[in-house]
Formats: sequence, C-alpha cells, structure tokens
Amino acid sequence: MFAKYWRAGEVKTRLGATIGMAAAAAVHQLFVQTSLARFRHLGDRRELQFSPSTESQAFAAVAGDAWQVTPQAPGDLGDRITYYFATQLGGGATQTLLIGSDSPNLPIDYVRAAFRHLDDHDVVLGPAVDGGYYLIGLRQRCDALFTDIAWSTSDVLEQTLAKCDSLNLRTAQTPTWYDVDDKSDLKRLLAEPPECDADPDLRALHTQLNLILADCPPL
Repeated sequence: MFAKYWRAGEVKTRLGATIGMAAAAAVHQLFVQTSLARFRHLGDRRELQFSPSTESQAFAAVAGDAWQVTPQAPGDLGDRITYYFATQLGGGATQTLLIGSDSPNLPIDYVRAAFRHLDDHDVVLGPAVDGGYYLIGLRQRCDALFTDIAWSTSDVLEQTLAKCDSLNLRTAQTPTWYDVDDKSDLKRLLAEPPECDADPDLRALHTQLNLILADCPPL
C-alpha cells in the first residue's frame, strides 16, 4: 500500500477547499488507518510504503504488527510504483498487488478477486471512476509498464491497458470503484451504509468521519 503523511495543506486539498485543510488532513489520516485495518489479513505479507521518508515513526505507529513499513522511492509516481514491484517481486513474491489509501471502503472481495486473477493473468487492474486505477497487480516485474504514463489524469487506465497490449501482457480487471478526493466523493461514501456486522472497520470509519465533519461547513 502507498500512503502520504497527513500534513494539512499537502493532502486532500480539493476536499480541504470545502471543509478546511486541517479537517481534510484528519480525513486522510483516517483513510490511511482504515485501509491498514481493513486489509491487514490479506496476502502472505503486507508492506506500507510511505512518503515523505522523514515520517517513519508516524507510519510505524499506525501500521501495527501486520504491516512492514518502508519509505517510497524518490521520483514521480511511475518511478515509485516501479520500485515497489521491483522490491516485492525481487524479494520472492509470485503475486503482488498495490493499492492506495484513497479508497478506504473498497470492497475486500475486489482485492481477493485481484489475487485470483493473477493465477492466470500477468496484470490485474482495478478501474477507478476518474479514469485511473485503485489497484494494480503483477506476477512478474515489468518496468516498461510505468513509463510514459500521464499520471494524475483521466487517461491513466487507458494508457496502461494500451501498454499491456503492446507488451503482450494478459490483463484482467476487477469491478470499477472510486477514490475519495473531493466533497462529492465523500458524500457518496457517507451515503453508503456500512456493512456494520461484516466490517466493523467501516462502521468505525463512518463514526469518525461524522465526528471530524461535525464542526465543518456542510458538504
């Protein structure tokens, strides 16, 4: 998993324009903590790669024993993703997934399905509503997959699929989901009732979000 430190004014700035930068940073921190909690049992090994590298103590404190914590590589997103897969697949993993922390309510079954897809596909992608992807998985290292991509645009998924095709990689996709980046995304999350009995971490997410938003301007 990738995550950025929750410093006000540097994360969730589109959301911060509505609810204030301090509240948006608190929301981001809650998303990181919720994602770490919800996905702590998936896979044989879990690693949180964080930025900036100076915040190792903060991330170690929220990650707990279920996650190894290491800094992200320098460079753009493509460089950092390349490094992630190089270290995981070079370290003996035969299937590796990468998610972010912007989809804290991502259905766990989508992640499980991604692992299954890697049994007979080279690449699995989780399409995001905004044209990117919330998840990517590989079974072998492929650095070329992350070059010449217009990161942070609505073309990321399309360009990545085109790269896969040009490299003769067998691809599969999980169902479309969404990142929570602005007020409309947050309203959607809040409008979806959590599966409290099945996922108490989602119930806690809704409870804490309402506490954070209590003193903020309405969405």
